[in-house]
Amino acid sequence: MISTDQQQAKAMGCIDSSYYTPNLNRLAKKSVSFTGAISTSAQCTPSRASWMTGKFPHQVGVYQIGHILDPQEWSIAKEFNRAGYETVYFGKWHLGLSPADHQFAVTDYRTDGMQLAGANEDPRFHSNKDAVTTAKALNYLQDYDGAQPFFMKLCWYMPHPNAPTDGPFELIDRYAEHFPLQDMPVPASFYQDDLSGKPAFQQERSETGESALTEQIVRRDAQRYRTMLALLDSYLGQLLDKLEAKQLLDQTVILFTSDHGDMQGAHRLRLKGVLPYKELYNVPLLLYVPGMRPKRNVIADLVSTAAIPGTLLAAAGITLPKECEGGTLMPALERNQASEDEHVFFEHYKAYWGRHPLIGIQTKAWKYIYYIDDQVEEMYDLQHDPDEIVNIAGQQQVEQVRLRLKQTVEQWWTSTGGFSKAPIEDQTSPWITNKVKHNR
Repeated sequence: MISTDQQQAKAMGCIDSSYYTPNLNRLAKKSVSFTGAISTSAQCTPSRASWMTGKFPHQVGVYQIGHILDPQEWSIAKEFNRAGYETVYFGKWHLGLSPADHQFAVTDYRTDGMQLAGANEDPRFHSNKDAVTTAKALNYLQDYDGAQPFFMKLCWYMPHPNAPTDGPFELIDRYAEHFPLQDMPVPASFYQDDLSGKPAFQQERSETGESALTEQIVRRDAQRYRTMLALLDSYLGQLLDKLEAKQLLDQTVILFTSDHGDMQGAHRLRLKGVLPYKELYNVPLLLYVPGMRPKRNVIADLVSTAAIPGTLLAAAGITLPKECEGGTLMPALERNQASEDEHVFFEHYKAYWGRHPLIGIQTKAWKYIYYIDDQVEEMYDLQHDPDEIVNIAGQQQVEQVRLRLKQTVEQWWTSTGGFSKAPIEDQTSPWITNKVKHNR
């Protein structure tokens, strides 16, 4: 499993030519692309809890950054260990404690031969951290002798912003020439959406702090975002080359995804937050299974990232235990089309600029969001308004649909426990220690 942090679903050159990702394109050509993949939560820690457990964040008490995933929970590493695999974790963790506490057997490795490939030499930068992670993975693969199957999670930090100077995104100079500032796109919703009719905090967010945007800022973010992904793409190329050189590529399942996306100026908003938009929730998801003959190479079905652990286990031929509630994406490879009633749920609790807990449901035609504390709603007609510009939650002509969606998402929320699972708080996290504004 290879993951990035904060990558939009369309942020691949094979989908959007404004990106330069020849190696992602190479992997996509071999893979099934799930273009309707929806993250369980548009925030790092909760989303990653789903990757580990196959459950939604609230089910395991991980609502936000600063909450710790309970090591007593069932997790994917434990199941691969039981099946005789060596379990390996390199890179960003962000779930409290450590991967070793969740029974990953190998959590560090040598870094000799590390290639920055354009990354910053300052270890504070995410590009440098990802160079280190990649070196560990390459050396592990180089040393691999085939005596025991392995399950590796390789989690990169980029393109998540973390520029200690001149931020928030890094500029990787090596790739800047691919992305002239004047050619960088500005999302249509930057111009079309004044956020009227939306929850008031969204407009407040768009006018304050780093989200007080101009076209120039949006284009600069777009350029830097693309250079970071281009660098990651070079790291991916090294991994694919190593698998080929070791004659492992035809024996190795690869799942590539990201924990959530980035607003990139859409709706006049920057970075991320307690927001429901596709730029945050729709994530890339590529699945390569050697020898598979899927009925569709591009699957637009709505699927949840809660299915990722089960998919990896099933692809390895391991029976899913009952604890892995998110299921598996493997049956979708045998279908010619999506089911008639396809839908996914999602949730979000708090961002660094405010707490506005939301629960949501997306179907092929609709997206509905309910803010639990604010008691306000959003609803979008995705067939006629795919960019989610007009909030139709209060319009009489869709009232019956709204009521049905609201009932469905509330039933899901209560049947899966709501806020009944108390979080384990990391008392060293500023998200927890700064409680004046954010306590429930």
